[in-house]
Amino acid sequence: MKQLAKEVEAKTDLGDGLPYSISVYNLQDDRYSSIVNLRRNWDSFIDSVLREWKTCNVISVLLLSAILTILQIESAADDPLTRYSALTSLICALMSLLYGGVYIICFSRMKRTHKAAVWAEEAQRSKTSLWWNVWVLLAMPTVWLAWSLISYLICIMAFVWRTGTANEPTSPPLSSESALVPRIIISSILTVGLIYFGFIISTLRRYG
Repeated sequence: MKQLAKEVEAKTDLGDGLPYSISVYNLQDDRYSSIVNLRRNWDSFIDSVLREWKTCNVISVLLLSAILTILQIESAADDPLTRYSALTSLICALMSLLYGGVYIICFSRMKRTHKAAVWAEEAQRSKTSLWWNVWVLLAMPTVWLAWSLISYLICIMAFVWRTGTANEPTSPPLSSESALVPRIIISSILTVGLIYFGFIISTLRRYG
């Protein structure tokens, strides 16, 4: 399919667009019609995911400003649950913003028909890894934004219920041993995000 798509592009002498009429092709050959239909669907798909990623990036930026604001509140920063849930949300929002920015740049350049054929073949593979495949790749910005929102909601509820009363006990600073657990968790989340970012770059270089 990829080779056929390249042949069609060569026949039409069009770099980034196929005409939406198949009259320029041999109408008796269904292969050309399937390539044009693939191009139509691919253009629609690219436009929809680009809009989704741009929306995710806007939400991520707004969320980052909200997280940084709540961390500047002394009572929130002093409470361990509020602070570490906010930091977790911050990491997830940053990774979502990073993925979304990379996707917007890369996929906006993938409107050639043979690239659509490559991605279509990859999506139809019967044997794929549960932890990494084309569907996981496409969902990464949304998934990380969702976890960021969940962590931020935990942060807000902890701030509501654990601070702001006259007789609230003062939260003592965590010992080095107690602080080690949340620090390891947050560092692990960042590590997972960077590992997936490596997978993303590798996949985009291979198919982009």
